[in-house]
Amino acid sequence: MSTTTATTAIAAAAPARRSNARAVLALAALALPTLLVAIDISVLNVALPTMGRELHAGATQLLWMTDSYNFMVAGAMLTTGAAADRIGRRRMVLVCAAIFAAASAVGAFATTPDLVIVARGVMGLAGSAILPASMALLAGLFLDERARIQAMGAMMTVFLGGMAIAPLVGGLLLAHLWWGSVFLLGVPVMVVTVLTVPRLVPESKSETPAPLDLASAVLSVASVLLLVFALKRAVGTGVDPAVLVAALAGATIGTAFVRRQRRLAHPLVDLALLGAPRVRRTLLALLLTAVLMGGISLFFNLYLQEVQGLSAFHAAWWMLPQMLAMIASANLAPWLCRTLPQRTVVVSMLGVMTAGFALYATVPGGDLGRPWVALAGSLATFGIGACFPMLMNGVISAAPMERAASSASLAQLANELGIALGLTLLGSLGTVVYRARLGHTGSRAAQSVIEGVQAGRHDPALLASVDAAWTDAFRVAGALGVVVMALVLVLVSDRKRGSSA
Repeated sequence: MSTTTATTAIAAAAPARRSNARAVLALAALALPTLLVAIDISVLNVALPTMGRELHAGATQLLWMTDSYNFMVAGAMLTTGAAADRIGRRRMVLVCAAIFAAASAVGAFATTPDLVIVARGVMGLAGSAILPASMALLAGLFLDERARIQAMGAMMTVFLGGMAIAPLVGGLLLAHLWWGSVFLLGVPVMVVTVLTVPRLVPESKSETPAPLDLASAVLSVASVLLLVFALKRAVGTGVDPAVLVAALAGATIGTAFVRRQRRLAHPLVDLALLGAPRVRRTLLALLLTAVLMGGISLFFNLYLQEVQGLSAFHAAWWMLPQMLAMIASANLAPWLCRTLPQRTVVVSMLGVMTAGFALYATVPGGDLGRPWVALAGSLATFGIGACFPMLMNGVISAAPMERAASSASLAQLANELGIALGLTLLGSLGTVVYRARLGHTGSRAAQSVIEGVQAGRHDPALLASVDAAWTDAFRVAGALGVVVMALVLVLVSDRKRGSSA
């Protein structure tokens, strides 16, 4: 190579290196609000007992302090994603970061439970916009598909890491400060976001932004909120008239929303995205895997704490391996994609996830059950942790760039609804199997495994029956997981035109 040619190559490579470095810095800036949203999902659980005492909150108010955040994240996601495409994804992140910080400050110094509930709801509304808008910005920053998947894996690592450290951070704050300090985490992080994102992240939005249809926004939020409420209430209290009314109303409003989108020239959600086979299959795969992961988490926790008799703290230690496995796999998968076809990586990792559910289906009794379910959980989360960034990318990259945030919100919503649906469906299945296996129809022990353990404290024979019944329910859930995972493997293995992953 001549000197002139070498000089030209070096000169051409320099801008590319600067561009890559800037994209990495932008990724770090976007990771800050994502980290905080993740921490805020679970950190409040640590402070709830203290808040209940000091604010004189009732059981229902304590429940709404948590649920108001989660409801708004799920309910507003389609609307905020569509709004981000129109007004600008970076602008949406900045505005919502400021709102999140302000609401956090209000929550920190709240003097009544109702004010905390409102503050948490506003934080959830802001959080619903930050996640899809950030994912859409990544699609514009990392144009190479492998680099984009790696960036999404990094964001997932930050998100999972935030959820993992939330209890520790909350415990440390409560040990030295007052309960409101768990809210104040949001203020400095969001201030740094507002200062750094404009300098590092270029604006991105639709080139021809359409007006936001407010009627569609109201229908979307109302439908999702009602459906999520019905699912969560069904898990907590069973199917009652309130659940049926909310589910029927949510489905009716959702149907009206879909019909309206088909008539509008500029819909809130472009249903044509769902017309692409690749997007439909990927969204269904995301939904089904979320159903399984959401549902099995219920069995996992109850098995460790009720059947194995562990405290919440010791149960958390047995849950740590699966969190670490998911973080590791989210970073391993992009590396594997450098040498293997993406579909091969996805199918292989979903196979690992299936193996985890096969172990759940064969969980043994006794102390061996603890490491057994820890290994099963690690395999399941390792598999989905590797696949999730690629499945998300499959949805976002299939949409036109002007719809990037809308498509990201669809994928996030599939995940949110899947988790809620899994808790309801698999939880109901577990109750049916538990009661059939226990055989004490109408007794206190038959109400739930928690009641069964309480009733069996002074009756070893009954306690053994309760443990065996819930372990059987766990096995049935695991076996169903294997069947559902076979369907997911068929979805992602489809090699028709436009298929991916």
